Amino acid sequence: MARQLTLLKEPRRNTKLWWIVKQSAYGGSLDYRKVRRPFDSKKLTHVVFKAELGKALRFTRFETRVRDILKNVAARYGIRIKSVAVHHDHVHILFYTKSREAQIRFLRLFSAELGRRYAALHRKLGIRARKLWVARPFTRLVSWGRKSLLAAKRYIERNQWEATGFLDYKPRRHRLTAFLTKWGAQQPRSTA
Repeated sequence: MARQLTLLKEPRRNTKLWWIVKQSAYGGSLDYRKVRRPFDSKKLTHVVFKAELGKALRFTRFETRVRDILKNVAARYGIRIKSVAVHHDHVHILFYTKSREAQIRFLRLFSAELGRRYAALHRKLGIRARKLWVARPFTRLVSWGRKSLLAAKRYIERNQWEATGFLDYKPRRHRLTAFLTKWGAQQPRSTA
């Protein structure tokens, strides 16, 4: 019996698209537009919003406002938040939602609200306005298993301790970094 050809091809191995499909991750340094953000209504989503802030406007300085915005946006779209960590220049959120549309709208509105607040702060302080976000929010699916849930919570907790200065920063040896370095996805930018 002849094998039926599929309409959609599998992604080539060792490309960003292959990593996104295989690892259920999207955004951040994986800047790839041609694939949908991974979603599973039965799994938690770990999201990281990375910003470029000056020393005076760190997220930790306005942490209560950031958490209030997060709480309001999450309530609006029915998002259940499991864990939050606010750092100097990025925010980690571990949440659960039942629909893809709610997840997308939550990510868009939260980033837009923070962007508006920080643009207003820039205007108020007389600082030249600039782009707040470094990249798209990085999302990764996390299963509900005890091991993976604990690993995600420990990661966020360790990040929080490092941000407050109680622990020294220790670079992560993550598989994604090794993958991107090996396959040349992170080319150093020349200043020429």
